[in-house]
This record gives sequence, structure tokens and C-alpha cells, in this order.
Amino acid sequence: MARLRVSRPATLAAAAATSLLLLGSATVAVAEPSERRSAARLLPIPPGGIHSFVKALNSRGTVVGEYYVEGSDGPLAIRWNADRPGYTRLAPLPGERFSRATALSDRGWVVGLSYNSPSESHPVRWRPGAAPARLALPSGSAGGNAAAVNNAGVAVGDASGADNRSHPLRWRSDGSRTDLPVLPGDNSGTATSVNNAGTAVGWTERRDGTGGPAHPVRWNAAGVVSALPLPAGFAGARTSRITDSGVVFGHGRLAGSTAYDRVLVWAADGTVRDAGRGRGYDVNRAGTAVGASLEDNPNGDPARWNANGTRTVLANPAEAAGEVLSINNRGTAVGYAWPPAGNPALDKALLWKPDGTVVPLPPSPLGPYAAAFAINDDGVVAGFAVGTDGAGNPTTWRATVWKH
Repeated sequence: MARLRVSRPATLAAAAATSLLLLGSATVAVAEPSERRSAARLLPIPPGGIHSFVKALNSRGTVVGEYYVEGSDGPLAIRWNADRPGYTRLAPLPGERFSRATALSDRGWVVGLSYNSPSESHPVRWRPGAAPARLALPSGSAGGNAAAVNNAGVAVGDASGADNRSHPLRWRSDGSRTDLPVLPGDNSGTATSVNNAGTAVGWTERRDGTGGPAHPVRWNAAGVVSALPLPAGFAGARTSRITDSGVVFGHGRLAGSTAYDRVLVWAADGTVRDAGRGRGYDVNRAGTAVGASLEDNPNGDPARWNANGTRTVLANPAEAAGEVLSINNRGTAVGYAWPPAGNPALDKALLWKPDGTVVPLPPSPLGPYAAAFAINDDGVVAGFAVGTDGAGNPTTWRATVWKH
């Protein structure tokens, strides 16, 4: 599953980017070393590359991410296979310098961005053969984003306008574009996820300077928009993902608050549950969500919100806080934890079994520091490892896989 950190509780992705710019509660057992996986493998990058990061992992072991070349101020998208050596560059559009992958389907479709300047990015889709294709935007758009793609090559995202409003979009595999409608009374929106049935989710809102809440929505395969219900006492929500089973995942905002800090899960029948205050990152087809609970720890405890409505705070050996970033359909989850003191970039990659047992993932050739971002149903884990200098300061980030 995938989908997916200088000061806490900032995210790992934010810290990595900053570093590059600077160049029911339960306590559970820790697995014995004999239960650990085989050693981590650094994924290769082209000559001149110095850093690389994972963005997504699919069921076939394909990994997409980005790498950075020394002296460059932007990323280049790249694809790997966890079972084979080598890599494939995912080139930017002709005339542009940078590319960034944002999502990957099980059949190898990749979407992302191509740009010279981040403020004027163009949504792009790479076919399984890696050829890039520009995704069309409405006339007058300042830029756009492709956020998700399904196995048929259908992509969703948005376009940005000079009016500071965004417009939700869907692109078919042949490149044709559909401008998705927003709810009555709203004038802005974005689509964040699409499943293999063609159902998309996202949110719409009214941007007129009043700072009103976002309204969670679902678009059916025909493009018809409908509002998702909110629990009592909620003013709005933003949806992040829809699974093939129809489970929708996102974050809600309580009435009187401006923070989208409540984890919400909508079942396929449309009923919604409030899983509590936290940062959520992934959900599987059974409706089990994972992330960081903020109920007892302001920095976040690694947590699983079970489909029956209970919460499990997961074991976090000798660390101050942590997050679970991905869960597969078998109930195995991965993430990372950070230490109570010292450099916040020096994280420890962790795996949690379905019974809650935590397994520290083995070190990479760069050393003991790493974060796990994604896990598929075959148990392949993808993330990145961190290399340090003699003083323990992070110097290198490299995309990494762990396998049985």
C-alpha cells in the first residue's frame, strides 16, 4: 500500500526536502532478532545522483520515487523493481528540467509533475514503458497536479488558477480531460484518489477569503459529485484515499476548530466513523487505518485504528514518538520512530505484525537510520536509509527496499 521530517511533528518528507535545500491501547512485544528480515538493499541511482526517495510501491514490487543530482535544485523521477537490479528514468516533458512521481498503479502507470519552476508545474503521466505524456489543463490554468492513477490509466488531480482556486480534474487513459463538478455553493476543489472502478474522492470548498471548511466528496465513474456525510459535531473534512472496496479515508475538522486533525473512515456503505485525534496515512480494504495518534502524545504515538472502531497504540521500543505510514491488506504495517533526544533525522524503520508485535527493520549499508514508507501484500517494504558523517549528522538519503 502506499500512498504517503527537521522538527517534530513535521513529516519525514518535509524534513528530507528541507535537508536537501540545506545540503484500544496495548503494549506489545518486540520481536527477537531471529524474526527480522534480510538486510536492506539500497536502490541504484544514475551517475552523479546523491540522494533518492521512495514515493510509491505497488503489488508487483515496482517502486517509484525521485533522485537528486549534485548541484541541481530539483528532483528527477525514477522507477525501480524490488526484484531486479537497475532503474528507469522517468523523464520530464520536452523543454523542462525536473520531474516528480506522485502515484503508481499496480499495472505500472505513473503520474506526477514536470516543471522548470514549481509554481508552474504540469501534470504528467508515464505509461508502463516510461514515455511521458502531458495531461491537459483548462485554458488559463497557472499549473496543475496529478495525484492518483488506477490500473486503467485513469488519473485525477487538479488545476490551479490565478484566482487562488483549484479545479478538480480527471483524465482518461487516452488523455481526454473531464472537469469534475464541485458541490453547490463551492467554487474550488481537488481530487486526491481514484480506485479501479473509476470512483474518485477529494473535497470541494468555497474560497472567498472567509476560510470556510472543506466538504468531503465522491465522484462516481460518470463524474457525478456527491457529498460524504460527517459525524455529529464536525464542520468539514478532506479525503485522502479510496480503496477498491470503497472504503474512504481522510481527516476531519471539528466545529469551532481550524485543524483537520481527526482521522475519519467512511465504510463502503457511506457510514463514517471518527477514529480520534491524529495524523492518518493509509487504510486497507478492510477499513483498518494507520498513522500517529495525538490523543496521549503531542508528538504522536504509532497507532492503528481498527475496523471495529477501537484504537491500538503500537509498540515503539525506546523511542519518543513515531508514525505508521502504510498497512497492507494482510494487516502488516510499517513506519518509523524517532529518538527522545538528538538529531530528529536519525529515525528507526519499524514493521508491525498484525498481532501488534514490532520488528525493527535491519540496517542498510549506510548505517542504522532509516524510515519505512510502504508495504505491499507480498511483504516487500520500501523507504529510505540515512547515511551520517563522523559526528552523526545526516549526509545522505537513499531509497531502500527490505524483502524476505
